[in-house]
Amino acid sequence: MGGIFNIFAIPLGMLLKLIYDMVSNYGLALFLFTLVTRIILLPLDWKQKKSSIRMAAIQPLINDINKKYANNMQKRQEEMMRVQQENGISASAGCLPMLIQLPILFGLINVIYEPLTHLAKLSDTTIAAAQEIATTLGATFSRYSPQSTILTTVRSNPDAFGSVLSADQIAYIQDINMSFLGLDLTQIPSIKEPSLLWIIPILSVASMLGSQIIMTKLNGQKMEGAMRWMPIYTTVMFGYFAFAMPAGVTVYWIYSSVLSIGKDFFLRLFFDPEKEKAKIEEEMKAKRKAAKNASNKKAAPGADGKMTASQAELGKKRLEKARSSWAEEEQLTEEQAARLEKARAKERETYGAK
Repeated sequence: MGGIFNIFAIPLGMLLKLIYDMVSNYGLALFLFTLVTRIILLPLDWKQKKSSIRMAAIQPLINDINKKYANNMQKRQEEMMRVQQENGISASAGCLPMLIQLPILFGLINVIYEPLTHLAKLSDTTIAAAQEIATTLGATFSRYSPQSTILTTVRSNPDAFGSVLSADQIAYIQDINMSFLGLDLTQIPSIKEPSLLWIIPILSVASMLGSQIIMTKLNGQKMEGAMRWMPIYTTVMFGYFAFAMPAGVTVYWIYSSVLSIGKDFFLRLFFDPEKEKAKIEEEMKAKRKAAKNASNKKAAPGADGKMTASQAELGKKRLEKARSSWAEEEQLTEEQAARLEKARAKERETYGAK
């Protein structure tokens, strides 16, 4: 991974190395690293949560629009935009925090995938030369994180890399403690060969599925239709990747899932999604009431006694209706006309002449 992601990977790599040098354990360093980055991203998480709650509040209106204009996509989109604008929702508000987080997340993955770059501080040229040597030694490389394979090979055959690595570099790589609960995080679990490393993919699946279910309930959201199966699809996908990448990467995802649950409980201390949703719904009702009152005022005469264009149009329609009524009166029989005049006379006696 390169390009824009390196902008984030370089400082994050410095952070991971700083933490590792303090604790001298890769598994523990990953946890502290994930915790710090989660705290850094907390303001964006806050903004995204508030946006998702506001979107959840207008979901009944969106559902009504989808049903009403099921066969008219253009009208459906226009009505959705109108509802969002009336309730102060920007279409990009919920996406912006995620768009900002994506390059940061890819930068994080870059740091986890490349321990030789960010921990051992080896250059790309040196890593490429070391990979050639590891290949001649029969090493099999992961497409996701070849550096973990190089690291393992250097530790098992340090003398073979003397032509491309200095003695200090080899010593540093050998001293890197890549363990987690007694498991080597540079290894890739094999789906064909059961081992203790299977604990990590299992924990990954359990933590990710649990975090998605818990966060959905905490946010007051309801999955409908195909979306109900999304947590399962996502979990199965990451469960597959857990058997295709070094265990250290999967451990990062475990930490991330667990800390995501903690983050949502922490944010809930400051505002309750259900109460926030009820508050937003009240705001929406107040806006609709204000809009209705404004519409009624338009129908009343202006302060200068002159009619607006809309009032003139309304008067025109009433005049046409009256003329239609007069036309019907002209077709009355003499007896019907007499009864109508008698009724009008009685009305004048009761309420006075009009």
